[in-house]
Amino acid sequence: MTKSSPILVVNSGSSSLKLSLFSADAQQRLIDAHFSGINSSKATLKITGESRYEQEYTGPIPITEALQRSLEAIKERFDIPPYPLAIGHRVVHGGERYRKSVVIDKTVMAYLQSLSPLAPLHNPQCLEGINACLKIFGDNIVQVAVFDTAFHRTMPWHAAHYGIDQDIANRLGIQRYGFHGISHHYLWNSYQRHCLRAKSNSKAITLHLGNGCSICAIDAGKSIDTSMGFTPTEGLLMATRSGDIDPSVIPYLCDKEKMALTEALGMLNNRSGLLGVSGLTYDMKELLNMEPQHEKARQAIALFCYRALKYVGAYIAALGGIDTIIFAGGIGENAPLIRQRILSPLTWCGAILDDHANNACVGLQPGELRRISLSEALTEVYVIGTDENGFIAHEALAHVNSFQKH
Repeated sequence: MTKSSPILVVNSGSSSLKLSLFSADAQQRLIDAHFSGINSSKATLKITGESRYEQEYTGPIPITEALQRSLEAIKERFDIPPYPLAIGHRVVHGGERYRKSVVIDKTVMAYLQSLSPLAPLHNPQCLEGINACLKIFGDNIVQVAVFDTAFHRTMPWHAAHYGIDQDIANRLGIQRYGFHGISHHYLWNSYQRHCLRAKSNSKAITLHLGNGCSICAIDAGKSIDTSMGFTPTEGLLMATRSGDIDPSVIPYLCDKEKMALTEALGMLNNRSGLLGVSGLTYDMKELLNMEPQHEKARQAIALFCYRALKYVGAYIAALGGIDTIIFAGGIGENAPLIRQRILSPLTWCGAILDDHANNACVGLQPGELRRISLSEALTEVYVIGTDENGFIAHEALAHVNSFQKH
């Protein structure tokens, strides 16, 4: 390990492993690697950097092996030092304890393990990624956990809790944690760095719209509310998640359709949202193409946009005004028509789009920022290519620098 060694970012998912390598100062993205289908019969590794590499494998492949094969392929084909300066991990759930990123040790690992019932599809995979790095690199390299929930720990009590028996809620840790915090935090930081009208006390609404969708109300850099709650199911309509739903629907489904509870919850998470409403696809691009011919595609898109509009309006009220609205994520960055439909009823608050700028704004690179509102609009509207891995790399570097100072 040297000062020129890269920073490695690891994002372990239920069916994929995503890696990014950044320069030692975290300023330059060197390589992205995506190992998909690790639990299926066929897995694929794709690496992009100065050149491209793709390889197929017979699966299933454990995360440790996927990480090892990815690093070996990178080492063989790219001029990168073999050992990282630091490793940053995206960890979905940090519970009540963590308000910022932390260096991973045995205490942290034990706490993350205790949170697995709250994030069964995410935290166990994160822990597997951390253990894989320990196995490959040993324990002399700083590993840092960066939490999707941490940014939302500033929510006031009334925004972070449900109206249920608080003795039970406190005992079981039932509250609104919020997710996508790495992305929302990154969007705020990017807005502050690049926008002339940005102030430290600005009021912003950030929309992360992709397969998972969430909205965050940010007041002077602090999250005061967000649409996801105890789990990522709450809030907006998403690709396959229902978003907000009357809880009485669940026992009703179980009774009338003879579903087990796990089956009903599986339907709300995996067979609802854009897919469930349309009965066609969860892909917004495909739905927009189908919209002229398919009523259900029109209904899915209308419900998606209306849910987003309701939350934006509510958060303008919660913030007591608005300075900027920011879009990001696969849909937020690449669907001008969806942005237009969400914002068209909001001209009353000064969010007036420049149609040409909006229509031209697709395919942004990570970190790229474009304004899509009219220059005279009172509320600025931006699209930012979100870069969660870039944010994680900077967090990992900050901990390395802190160790060096001490």
